[in-house]
Amino acid sequence: NLVSFSRLIYSSDINLKEVEEPAMMKKILGPKSIQENETAALQNTQITNINCNSKLETASELGEDLMMLYKKRCCPDITICVEGKEFQAHRAILCARSSYFAAMLSGSWAESSQERITLQGINHIEMSVILHFIYGGILDLPDKVDVGHILGIADMYGLDGLKEVAIYILKRDYCNFFQKPIPGKQQPVLECMAIAHSLGVENLYAACMKWVQKHFAKCLSERSFANLPAELQNNCLVMLIQSLVSSI
Repeated sequence: NLVSFSRLIYSSDINLKEVEEPAMMKKILGPKSIQENETAALQNTQITNINCNSKLETASELGEDLMMLYKKRCCPDITICVEGKEFQAHRAILCARSSYFAAMLSGSWAESSQERITLQGINHIEMSVILHFIYGGILDLPDKVDVGHILGIADMYGLDGLKEVAIYILKRDYCNFFQKPIPGKQQPVLECMAIAHSLGVENLYAACMKWVQKHFAKCLSERSFANLPAELQNNCLVMLIQSLVSSI
């Protein structure tokens, strides 16, 4: 059935780094492919206006086809309401892609028998990002979207692939893939470290701490270090002391 087929194609057990990272790296090296949606000509299409109606690249031709299914509202069987905005979707695809929706729509929740549900704790832009990933397996996020929020929401909705996309973007946009600091430019690695710590992303947190240890003098001079929670500041100092002691 459609649930099994969708789960097979978009299973989160697939190694996202091996499959999608080359495509993302290709995008980074080339010009950013952002096109305006012709919303005026598609009056009957789904609400998809993310970041000035930018078009996000899907992971595959199948993802592109499923995105058209979503955008054109082809045979939807459920309406999701967020902040007064409506998103029409398909139960089978939502359940196949998200453990959260699977529990909500096919389990014992009251929503399992409803054709219209309202979600709290998420804004309509973030909901649109989630649906773009569920249907299209998008490889990037729109500009000005809070990547940390998306990472947390992806975790809540059981979207492991979207978590990997968000983590990759944090490494790319906040950490510059942990290269040497650029003179005269503020380093948002500390901000990324705080995000990783708050959401329990241990591998990303450890990578940020390792970078901070290596470039501690640079980090200490930045205002963002003073803005870190006291616990994180202490963790950085303890890590530095341990590294100095071990080198003696």
